[in-house]
Amino acid sequence: PFVARAWESAYVDALPPATRGVVLRTSFVLGRHGGALGRLVGLARVGLGGRVGHGRQGISWIHEHDLNRLFVRAIVDSSMHGAYLATAPHPVSNADFMRALRRALRIPFGLPAAEWQVRIAAPLLLRTDPELALYGRYCVSRRLAEAGFEFEHPQIAAALESIFA
Repeated sequence: PFVARAWESAYVDALPPATRGVVLRTSFVLGRHGGALGRLVGLARVGLGGRVGHGRQGISWIHEHDLNRLFVRAIVDSSMHGAYLATAPHPVSNADFMRALRRALRIPFGLPAAEWQVRIAAPLLLRTDPELALYGRYCVSRRLAEAGFEFEHPQIAAALESIFA
């Protein structure tokens, strides 16, 4: 949060006078091509799509279609200004996310990964920080709700189904 706030402050300070600025803090973006979802799909397909660690860590996410709609709205809606959390209104636990992913992929089971396994495998096999999988947040965008933004994909199960249909 400290880095994001510092960047946003520098952005606002650099805006020319009378220029409207919108900053979108994106959560985990769900789309069929690329990104972290591709790695999770690969793990699920080889049977490793269970919960990570205790599985209660939050995953805040947004469907790529809703994110694109939000970009357009930020450009054309003059009432939008400042920072917004670009995240769907219903964050889920890691265990619920992985369950929804397996269902969307028609994969019946997924072996869980213990914390110690993630700490070893994430840097070596996935070239990523294990903290990204072991810790999370349940974020909800108050400002998007106040702005009346309506998500086409507010629930994780339906969002993943739309991606893999």
